[in-house]
Amino acid sequence: MPDPTQDFSGVWNANDKIRSAAKWLLASSAAVGAALLAGSQLSNIGKLAPSEGRFWWAIAGSVVGLVAVIVAIWLATRILLPITVTIDQMVRQWEHPKQDLAPAVRFFKNDTSYLEDYGSTPQGLKDQQKQTEDRLTAAGQRRDQPAIDAGLVDRANLAAAVLQFEQLAQYKVLEGRFRRSLRWLILVTAMAAAGIVVFAWASNPPATPPPVAVLTNATLVHANLRDADLDNAVLDHANLTGADLTGADLRHASLVGVTWHDTTCPDGTNSDRAGGTCAGHLTAETAGRP
Repeated sequence: MPDPTQDFSGVWNANDKIRSAAKWLLASSAAVGAALLAGSQLSNIGKLAPSEGRFWWAIAGSVVGLVAVIVAIWLATRILLPITVTIDQMVRQWEHPKQDLAPAVRFFKNDTSYLEDYGSTPQGLKDQQKQTEDRLTAAGQRRDQPAIDAGLVDRANLAAAVLQFEQLAQYKVLEGRFRRSLRWLILVTAMAAAGIVVFAWASNPPATPPPVAVLTNATLVHANLRDADLDNAVLDHANLTGADLTGADLRHASLVGVTWHDTTCPDGTNSDRAGGTCAGHLTAETAGRP
């Protein structure tokens, strides 16, 4: 066992750094949760009909995101919880440690210098304490003051050794817990991000395009449709005799069975001079073309 007077401030500083990181993770997770609740407009779900696929995607995304944030907060909080490791716990779990104590047991088994004076096991350290107490009791019965003084020094040194052993074990347990939590935090953070993205996509469907003008079978004889926006309009079987379409936009209009007679096409051409149709002359940009 190292000198009982050795400085363990590095261990305590490491503990503080781990817990500071956990506090930062806790604050970050809480901020993500707040952003999901406040910034992502959960009320948008109410604008979707349950029959829409986006409604259920939005529900799933918000649930995954919130659950992931809650798990992240729990993981970060778990690191901040106080950890107590006793030599008795280490003795009981030395051969078959549970998850929390496993890093500490592995550390002391790999680095035997901490227990080399006691048979390289915590049980050896406990046995040394018991032997010292037995010697003190026997010296007290004999009233052997030199033996009592020596026994008290040994007792103090062993008590310091046990304290250092327990504190170093606590640090290793905290370090192991942080490493495990960090792996899970990476996973749940990815889940939270995916949930938020899915929710944002599902709860904000693209804007519905304006309704297309439906003028099927309409009678538009001599109608003034100059500069009209008829892109995507349905003009099937409409009568455009004498209509003025100068500057109108008919590029994507449906023009099945349209009656073209003396019609002024969008580019200014008269339909009668263009073979009885405005095909090829459906925008002002075609002006001047043959």
